[in-house]
Amino acid sequence: MKTSKLTLTLQAALFLGALSTASAHISYSNRHFGTYSGTDLTSTITNQNVSGEHGWADATDANLGDTHKTRAFRFSLTTNAWVTLSFQGLAYTAGTTSFSALALPAFSLYWGVAAPSTHDGSPISIAWRDDTYGTNATEGSLNALGDWKIGSSTGTTFADLSSFTYIGNAADGSSANYGTPAPSLTLTDGSNVPNGTINGDGNADGVVSGSFYLSAGDYSVFVGGANYAGVNTNTSYGIQGTFTAVPEPSTWALLTVSLAMVGLVIRAKRKKAVQSVQL
Repeated sequence: MKTSKLTLTLQAALFLGALSTASAHISYSNRHFGTYSGTDLTSTITNQNVSGEHGWADATDANLGDTHKTRAFRFSLTTNAWVTLSFQGLAYTAGTTSFSALALPAFSLYWGVAAPSTHDGSPISIAWRDDTYGTNATEGSLNALGDWKIGSSTGTTFADLSSFTYIGNAADGSSANYGTPAPSLTLTDGSNVPNGTINGDGNADGVVSGSFYLSAGDYSVFVGGANYAGVNTNTSYGIQGTFTAVPEPSTWALLTVSLAMVGLVIRAKRKKAVQSVQL
């Protein structure tokens, strides 16, 4: 009996997944900025942390990165909007634990959200990565500069995976901090898929922001450290995030035109009134 490559890969992944001790799942708990429905919306989420200084930058190289080293945020839009996302390192204390501020925050924005209990070490996540990039060719599922997929331990086919469609990124600092990203990722068939580029702000001040024009939908933001050389698996650092959404440009343009037309009508009426008085 012939066994498919996918079946063999999934069987191996099931074995490896059983051996894996990593159990943290992607979660948006207390990290939902809210839903924008046409009225200006600003939301700030404080007292969050990421594990390590390098989690985001490490997901820009050729072997992807571990989602456990980042934090996932989300938001929803019911209509088109301009969205600005800002993150900054911020020290805080939770109980008896104190977190220092993350020095170099960075984030990537995606269309799509993770289903419950998805994580890098699930058998279906490993199977998809092995099938896509080659056996043991990746460190995790996160691609900070492109599309990616991830699944839960209950997933049995690739159709069960959560998909993230890459939109853009923003990083604090410069290439001196986040290194040189992989220009492309090599697939198992030998072809290459181009990666995005890192949008560094050139000012390593612990704050990063980016603005995006987005259509209605559900979005995820993965935030982490941009210090590629700062591999640190034992320390967590504090972050704060702010989300702002305003109406799409066409709405503002229509409002501006409408106000201008009202102004012209008022001036015309005043001119006519002055002429009437003179007569």
